Amino acid sequence: MDITTIDSQGCKTIPSDPKDEFHRDLLKSGVVVRKDTYSQTVGSYLGFIWLVLDPLVLTLVYLFVFTIISHREDSAAIFVSLGIIRGLQRALMVSSSPMSLKAQRGFPIERVRTRVLVMSNTTIVGLDSFFMGIGIAGVLTLVLDKSLAGAMIFIVVLFLNNLWWHSVGLMALNVTYVIPDFHKLLSYFGMGMFFVSPVLYSFSLTSGLHRTLLYFNPATYFIEFSRYITGSEHSMGLLPIEGFIVVGISGLMLLGAGNWRLDKIRWNMSNRS
Repeated sequence: MDITTIDSQGCKTIPSDPKDEFHRDLLKSGVVVRKDTYSQTVGSYLGFIWLVLDPLVLTLVYLFVFTIISHREDSAAIFVSLGIIRGLQRALMVSSSPMSLKAQRGFPIERVRTRVLVMSNTTIVGLDSFFMGIGIAGVLTLVLDKSLAGAMIFIVVLFLNNLWWHSVGLMALNVTYVIPDFHKLLSYFGMGMFFVSPVLYSFSLTSGLHRTLLYFNPATYFIEFSRYITGSEHSMGLLPIEGFIVVGISGLMLLGAGNWRLDKIRWNMSNRS
């Protein structure tokens, strides 16, 4: 492509050099590639490593699913537990994302009160849980022949589960904002919960160290209770009541501490800090 320059003496066209033109196009293509890679890796320091690990981890998840699912007969139990674990993953990733801070920082003239922040965040989690759970409830009642009351209560349990993990994500915000790679590690933690939670199998089928670890996994209590209230195969009788109490109390503590931390970060980022 010829280049036309304009100066005090008029216009002058300089014939293009094919080698220079190819070099410029090569540099431009490099910019496009770097921009696309940056968007895929969220600008993290270990970006190319994530491009290798993401498909690897996802492949292992599918391998686990198709290896275990043939041993299950209660479709409703699997369906309910998958809903719980998916809610866990989504709530954890959204609340711990550094991008969420841009939408919740202080305003130029007026700073939103902490109470407004807590109510709005809780409402957003509630709406997200409702739209996620209403489809599951529909399948439970219309396809899997479960009670409507149990399906509706499941949506409430899903909301409590999502709120619990939403609060955990808020606790990690100050780390993910400084170290974006940590947010990616949390996504792998969410995938790992699929393996270490009784999603495709009943708690009653576990033993030894596996069962001991499940006692300390909050997702176990949400999953088994969801199975219980929907009339699916469950192991509620094997879980200690103390475990449910600990999950409830810790959820309240995490909700308060997580929103306090989010509000503190917002204040530090605002123009009034």
